[in-house]
Amino acid sequence: MTQKPKKRKEVEAVDVLDHRHCEICGRVVPPNEKYCSPKCEEKAVKERKSMERFRKIWIAILVAFTIFMIVQILLRLPG
Repeated sequence: MTQKPKKRKEVEAVDVLDHRHCEICGRVVPPNEKYCSPKCEEKAVKERKSMERFRKIWIAILVAFTIFMIVQILLRLPG
């Protein structure tokens, strides 16, 4: 049997008012705002702080590992 190609439904072009979507929940917000409510804004602030903390911890781990490796190399050198 041969498969028939699927027909795509034609969609009419609709004028959509200028808008954005909330960065947290995806609801429609006016173009000059980022969040739909103070609750979403608070959640965004908490997420941003968490990411900054994670990044600082990650950098500290990398620096500590690098220092550890340098000390190991220096201790092995014949003096």
